[in-house]
Amino acid sequence: MGPLILDSVVDEEKLSAELRGLDLLYEIASNSPNWRLELSSTRPFIRSNDGSPEVQIDVFNCISNKLVRNNDHLSITMSMKEICVITDFESNQEIPSSDAMISLIMLGNSGWPPRHTPETLEPKSIGYFQENCDIKDIKCSNLDFRDFESIERCKEHSKNKRYRECLIGLGELSRYLYVCKMVSVEGIVEFISPILKSVPAIYRLEYLDNPEEEYDSVFLNY
Repeated sequence: MGPLILDSVVDEEKLSAELRGLDLLYEIASNSPNWRLELSSTRPFIRSNDGSPEVQIDVFNCISNKLVRNNDHLSITMSMKEICVITDFESNQEIPSSDAMISLIMLGNSGWPPRHTPETLEPKSIGYFQENCDIKDIKCSNLDFRDFESIERCKEHSKNKRYRECLIGLGELSRYLYVCKMVSVEGIVEFISPILKSVPAIYRLEYLDNPEEEYDSVFLNY
């Protein structure tokens, strides 16, 4: 990746940990279809290669932040604007920044799942989902993390056999997408279908006989 130049004396153990992580970071980024290494400038960058918005990691500046400046933030831009992503990922402050960069690379390789993507990278997560979504109305909608959080709650309800709560949640989300996000009934039905099908038919029929909201049947009666 080139010479790593630090402008002050740093802890040797922490530096060794960073350098070990750099070897793995280089290997993973080099073999990823979703990222590309840019080594033509005076310091290395890793750029996303999976559609808009582009995420760029300033590799050596991430390490300098951690070791020299006592700054836990990764040096990242999205669409050329700096964004806040910290290295500790709500865990141990001693995590090397190279390990945090690896986590970010793996996150991109996994398709930026909303439940695991930092809020500051929400546009990237939503953008990736929409670019790869086959549901036309959902692809063109302005979904956000709250909508995916609602979907995840419904999944959890179904997984734990709280079927009525799951259907109430799906109905609430469906009405919201229809009224506030201008998604068609057909698009909504296709979007919620995997979770709806996880609810046994007998519970769906029971709910439709006594729905939380009468208009839920428009979306759940499939």
